[in-house]
Amino acid sequence: MRRTISPERFGTYERLADGDELAAFYLYTLNAALGSAFHGPLQALEVALRNSVHALMTAAEGRAWYDTAPLHETQRAAIRGARQALRRERKPETPGGIIASTNLGFWVGLFAKRYDASLWRPVLHRAFDPTPARRRVHGQLDRVRTLRNRIAHHEPIVQRNLRADYETILWLLDLLSSVKAAWVRHYSRVPDILRASNTTLHRF
Repeated sequence: MRRTISPERFGTYERLADGDELAAFYLYTLNAALGSAFHGPLQALEVALRNSVHALMTAAEGRAWYDTAPLHETQRAAIRGARQALRRERKPETPGGIIASTNLGFWVGLFAKRYDASLWRPVLHRAFDPTPARRRVHGQLDRVRTLRNRIAHHEPIVQRNLRADYETILWLLDLLSSVKAAWVRHYSRVPDILRASNTTLHRF
């Protein structure tokens, strides 16, 4: 097991477990279970966010809004990357295909301060009901992005405040779609796994 995990990666769990190898293996197993459980809520939020923004921007700018809206080079580079990915896969460069090929970082970036006057106030604030402060939306989305990336790269998440992470996901989903938030609350395994691991996580 240690060899398949790699000394560097397993060392992170050993440090969290103060050198206790058995506890480190348990943390590694728990980390995998938590990452798997968070996948559903994270997917629900990411898809709801991009579809809500895409619908609003399409109404405001047209179907290819990502080509005409005043986007920063960071976002434009993401769109170029999405197009290149579709070409490699020999898929048509439709708006739906491009939107689905962008990562969460692209969408989080649209709520940064640089877009306050150009995107947030005229268009994007309508994605949320009730409308919160843009700064809070961006901060909470960036928190979710960090969690998502750690899970995607198989990094440890057990040392995070995972209850707060989960509440952040639900808070954002409630504002985007209360129905989808209710769906996540009903089917998500995150609360059960957190409850079961509560005593263990408090040790580290």
